[in-house]
Amino acid sequence: MVLNRQSSFDLFSQEECRDRAREIRSEMLVRLTEWREHNDNIPARRAEALIRAADPGCENPAEAALLWVLKSVSAFEVVTQFEIIVNGRRYFADIAIPGLMIIFEFDGIGKLGKNEADFARAKREWIQRENDLRGAGWTIYRFSWPDYEDLAQLRAWVTELLAPYQASIPALAQRLWAVPTQACDGPNRRFHVGTSRRWS
Repeated sequence: MVLNRQSSFDLFSQEECRDRAREIRSEMLVRLTEWREHNDNIPARRAEALIRAADPGCENPAEAALLWVLKSVSAFEVVTQFEIIVNGRRYFADIAIPGLMIIFEFDGIGKLGKNEADFARAKREWIQRENDLRGAGWTIYRFSWPDYEDLAQLRAWVTELLAPYQASIPALAQRLWAVPTQACDGPNRRFHVGTSRRWS
């Protein structure tokens, strides 16, 4: 989310925003190196892997968490805000694995609008988008807040989805993962360490 805000990420000027994000990422890595020189007990290798894997295209914490889970298992390129043009319509996938034609989307309530008319319009657009993308050969997996209640289970499910395409999880991807602890949980969190409804 730091990269998203600091790069002023915009769907329609992604190249420029991603260039700014690369500069910010470089500065973060320099600061990490400086911090490591004075604090030898920090998990610097994992922190570096996380910084390198971060992406400015995540529009909210849920997308950022989903990207982290995906990158922690995928042997393939994972892209945020991937542009797809179908039937003259322009769509942006939250997160995609273009090589496999798979899309991962987070469905937050904000996408539905603020009133009945917005909801009706959003529903029509969603159906059109879904039909266009599926008709073009894309497979779409959708996630919502309850899916984040058990991130380890979410990761296991994504691993299962990718199993037909890859024999194992690459070591570089595995370096990103650690089971979230109770210390990162709390009453102000939007998702928590606990049991997921999807798998319970």
